[in-house]
Amino acid sequence: MIEVSAARVRYRDGEPAALDGIDLRIERGSVVALVGSNGSGKSTLAQLLCGMRLADEGNCTVDGIDPARGADDRREVRRAVGLVRQHPSDQIVSTVVADEVAFGPRNLGLGPDEVARRVEAALGAVGLDGFIDRDTGALSGGEQQLLALAGVLAMEPSYLVLDEASSMLDSTARPAFRALVRSLAAKRGVGVIQVTHDPVEVLGSDRAVVLDGGRVVFDGEPAALLSERSGLWDRTVVRGPLVEALRAVHGLGCAPSACCDPELAVERLIASYGRGEVAREEVGRVRRLLGGGARDGAGRGDAGRTPKAPCVRLRGVSFSYGDGARALDAVDLEVAAGEVLLVAGRSGSGKSTLACVASGLLPADAGEVLVGGRAPRVGEVGVAFQRPEDQLFCESVRDELAFAPRNLGCDPDETSRRVERACALAGIGPELLDRYPFDLSGGQARRVAVASVVALGAAAYLLDEPTAGLDAAGRGALHALARDLARSGAAVAVISHDLEEWLGEADRAVLMGSGRIVWEGAPEDLVRSPGAFEAAGMRPPLSIELAARLGRALEGGAR
Repeated sequence: MIEVSAARVRYRDGEPAALDGIDLRIERGSVVALVGSNGSGKSTLAQLLCGMRLADEGNCTVDGIDPARGADDRREVRRAVGLVRQHPSDQIVSTVVADEVAFGPRNLGLGPDEVARRVEAALGAVGLDGFIDRDTGALSGGEQQLLALAGVLAMEPSYLVLDEASSMLDSTARPAFRALVRSLAAKRGVGVIQVTHDPVEVLGSDRAVVLDGGRVVFDGEPAALLSERSGLWDRTVVRGPLVEALRAVHGLGCAPSACCDPELAVERLIASYGRGEVAREEVGRVRRLLGGGARDGAGRGDAGRTPKAPCVRLRGVSFSYGDGARALDAVDLEVAAGEVLLVAGRSGSGKSTLACVASGLLPADAGEVLVGGRAPRVGEVGVAFQRPEDQLFCESVRDELAFAPRNLGCDPDETSRRVERACALAGIGPELLDRYPFDLSGGQARRVAVASVVALGAAAYLLDEPTAGLDAAGRGALHALARDLARSGAAVAVISHDLEEWLGEADRAVLMGSGRIVWEGAPEDLVRSPGAFEAAGMRPPLSIELAARLGRALEGGAR
């Protein structure tokens, strides 16, 4: 058992404690969701649980071992508790997949045969069979996340701490990831602590622990958090179409515990409809909620958002990396001024490469790239990448946001105006402006990175996974930012695995598969087009799958 007793952690004197008197017990074989707003102390607690950080007051023991007693005890705790970080590149140390997964077992002094067995088993568990000889640097963000998990699983830990470990996974990989978590707990007796904002992961856990200001403000069943503490849920966990639909199903008489399993909740709703206990209109309402607002042109045609002439245009664009495989293959795509375009697809489908080529950061091997009618110059298109830390380098958040305007030659008044506007759009409070960027939480760093791009005042913006790891408030701020940029006349392309989250915000959507655009159209048409996901080689998001299931039930009955 992991036992945390009256633990306090403080980064600086004079500042509030990151953890302030935490008491927590986590048993083997259980799955615990650790949720809370960005900066609430989740990642600090995750580091405490695995012995990466020691408590300033109180203690944290793992199966009776206290890492504060000395180096040997810390090694035992770190061996027992595996950590998968939010950004996989933080823990990938080898250039070849096989060596990366073998790194931990080799350091345990295991023999070659046992190391090989563990490498094969770990790669198979995360769905990376056949990747054994791949270059780790050539993997997509989602594939690297699975690789980092495989490296930890190969150590066969007793406990597993997952810090937003599914944030870069696509809709095909996430169900398998959730099933793996449950299997590790149920079959191997691993205690799993998952730091997450994903509602399905929270609902699928045995317990939900909510942090606020470094304190535990809720510790109980996820069903109680969803139904009895809905305000706390909405402040900390992503809402989205699935949550709203589950609340509607609960209102129709489904038990809160059943609503923790979305598929079971829909099955019970269909059964109730078949028995005549639920009206057709109510089933239709749940189905529309599962569509997430991407219907009947929702969000399109707002004042100031009517698409204009193309701002970003790609014609027959192809690009290959050093291995000769085409990351982009004859791509034709336009993003209009005043438009929010959603770009989705499986990990490795070419989405991030598309952003790099469209912004001029990578030269196309073939075809034409135009921004505002001419070839893009580096810095002319605002690009926010998946990993915000890669774009931060100044001594303060204020200087970070002011860097682009100053580099463009803006005077102090114009620089201040742009910094103020970027803060307002990205939801950055004045208390962060003098902070050192690398002391920020992952979610705060992401908002700063996006704001630093917004301060460019560019005609086009490419936002790559802008809400990964953000809490409910942070996601809402990013949604508003994308809409406001479009209303101001900019072309905005959002690349995201969180397709359900963005469908209601986008004017248009495209799906990529194997470096090509395989589907393009209105968001509401995508919800009704299961073949589009098949063409992209991906599984539809769960809410869209469930909406289709309810649609078939309605078509089969006349009530």
